Amino acid sequence: MLLIFPLWGLGGCSKDDDQSSQDPVSQLPEATQTGANTAGCLVNGEVFLPKGGGLAGNKNCFYQYVDGGYHFMMRFSDFSGDDSSSVRLGTQNATIENGKTYSLNARPFYSNNEDGRGGGYEIYTLEPFSETYHSTTNEITGEMTITKLDFENNIVSGTFWFDAINEEEEIVEVREGRFDMKYTN
Repeated sequence: MLLIFPLWGLGGCSKDDDQSSQDPVSQLPEATQTGANTAGCLVNGEVFLPKGGGLAGNKNCFYQYVDGGYHFMMRFSDFSGDDSSSVRLGTQNATIENGKTYSLNARPFYSNNEDGRGGGYEIYTLEPFSETYHSTTNEITGEMTITKLDFENNIVSGTFWFDAINEEEEIVEVREGRFDMKYTN
């Protein structure tokens, strides 16, 4: 009887623990608004979090006034393996506001885009060096919502989702995105 009780107790706990650890959304950082410098999303249903990076870092966020307009960019990367991947989203020549949702419908920082919106996903391999970019377009889009913008403490938090396409017309689905970052200006 003593053998059955410990096995029953372990079986009950592991079943519940296995279910929560298999849920990809539960593995993402909480959607906080404190400047915790966290970010994450699901890429094609798989958890994507910043990892590795050494001194270069695996997260970057800025909101700056340059050349007559505001530019926002948030990037987080996984540098932990042979292939390095990044998720970037941002705006060009557009102010961001607390509580506002922005259409991600162009490729930011890679082309002149007049509507001031953009989102993208990029994958690049370091050896041999090659790059594959997936980005949003006017037809393949997404959204970013700013949930907190604190100018005094340089905090920007938000949620996002988008689809992105590469030159071979392969589509990547980015879902459940969230970030809570200290930005530079």
